[in-house]
Amino acid sequence: MFIEGQPYESIAYNKDLLSGEISENKKSKRQRGIKGKVLLELFNAETKEKIKEAYTENLIPDLFFKDTFLGHFVQGIMGAGNTRRCDNYSWFEYLYLTDNDKPENANEQRVMGNIIGFAHRNTTYSGNDTRRGTINRAESKFEVTDSKIKMNFVFDFPTHAANGKIESIYWAESDPDNKDYFYTGAALYGREGGDTDYGVNSIACPRRYWVATVMFPNARTVKFTSPTKGWVLLDSRSTGVTQTSYLHFPESLKNHWLMMPFDLNTSDIVLWDQVVKLLNSDGNPLNIDSNHAVKKYDGLSYVCPYIQPDGELIFIGYYLYSINSESYMRIYKWTKVGVQLSFVDINMSQTFKDTAYNVPFNYRTVSSDGIYLDGCIDIVGYTSRTDSQYNETVYTNRWIRVDAAGNKVQDMNIKPKIGNSIWFGKMGMDSGNIERRCLIHSFYRSVNRIYLYYNGTQGGTSFYQVITPQGNLLEPYKMYFSFPSGYSYYYYQNILGTDRWISRYMGSSYNCLFIQALLTSRPIGAHTKLAQPVEKTEANTMKVQYMFEVDLINYGEDFY
Repeated sequence: MFIEGQPYESIAYNKDLLSGEISENKKSKRQRGIKGKVLLELFNAETKEKIKEAYTENLIPDLFFKDTFLGHFVQGIMGAGNTRRCDNYSWFEYLYLTDNDKPENANEQRVMGNIIGFAHRNTTYSGNDTRRGTINRAESKFEVTDSKIKMNFVFDFPTHAANGKIESIYWAESDPDNKDYFYTGAALYGREGGDTDYGVNSIACPRRYWVATVMFPNARTVKFTSPTKGWVLLDSRSTGVTQTSYLHFPESLKNHWLMMPFDLNTSDIVLWDQVVKLLNSDGNPLNIDSNHAVKKYDGLSYVCPYIQPDGELIFIGYYLYSINSESYMRIYKWTKVGVQLSFVDINMSQTFKDTAYNVPFNYRTVSSDGIYLDGCIDIVGYTSRTDSQYNETVYTNRWIRVDAAGNKVQDMNIKPKIGNSIWFGKMGMDSGNIERRCLIHSFYRSVNRIYLYYNGTQGGTSFYQVITPQGNLLEPYKMYFSFPSGYSYYYYQNILGTDRWISRYMGSSYNCLFIQALLTSRPIGAHTKLAQPVEKTEANTMKVQYMFEVDLINYGEDFY
């Protein structure tokens, strides 16, 4: 898929030209026909004397080569997706200087650490931004030799910019204000009528057209278990779903809640012989009966499949409702053929209340994605109390998990962690007041990543934070967990049981079946770590030289 040669030893060094001290670090690299060589130099701003330099070689992550291959081959040759172009040259648009102390990794994808400085590869800058430097066009140079193509990018940072500890240098796709948006990668699925055509034709493919225009838009939940397979929860009591000219909707499936398996690679997409009707405790269609003491809460919000340890498929779902301003959840469990095994009601406000202060629990989000992993439902919310001394509300943010029987199996305090992030200090938040400055609002997850969104309050600022299921901090501050503007018809989905995400595009006319790989942040093109951190102050100017060397390939010898 990409050039992969033998490993070689690369030496990174830091040199103090005043003391003569040199520190070195040996790295094992693989020959790929591309090298990025970085020289960082610090100068005394008054005397112009160079006082420190650091040299290192970069690593271009595997993701860039994979994205290039998929973009050119799958989209270009195989005709999937909406374009034959591959635009990931933009992954080398911005240079970043950060304090991240983690070594290069072939699997890394994003800029990590506090951003100390950055610069655009082509746009000059002469303003007062305390982080932004500028490309030096006069000193940047392009050169071709008999064996290599070389491009030396030279960036300058004045005394007021990029002050702090610098340990990592990245090339990345986006500027700091946009680097946390989603990135839609190469097309994985989408070839209905021909090259770069992923729209479904209502005459040629009426049953597929129903899926694109009716099933997906009307599904209560959409769960992907692979890039092309999964389940949807559909309410067939709606005539908008069943009364259609594109297919004869089976009479036996009408007026039910349905779990419908799908496979985009099959002609009909829906696996009609495997559709499951979800029944109530009497074996009848699950419907709210407002005149029945129990069945008046027989609603349905979300459902997810779960494969039990014995290998048996079941379905677990829930319905959220309220009684006298208190929040309830009814949890259901069904067999693989839709027979209801059990249901239980939980008063979340009281069951999860803070007994020490006798205050109720306020849920903010309930997520069904975790059901696929271990049969448990994720609930996030908070309890609150008033600190009369400061007249402020203190929020205890919690992540609770319950099983299908309503048993609480986890109750984790998800007080935001500051880590080494300097962003919180700039926003007036620290570990001492953070529980007064934000409260949990939203929750997203994959198998090993938990994405939490906190709303700012009482002078605080909103933010995302990424942790592990065990509560360990992965990323203290993330600005977004969403598509950038202009992506109105794109939906993001986790492939259940993995840490992979995909983008599902529907189009303004809702007749599209188009799946793309998805990154939850804008990607990096390269990363290099210095042998030792370099500290820049207002007494220094700084120059960063970043040279790319590409081996010339023997392109062709007029061979017969």
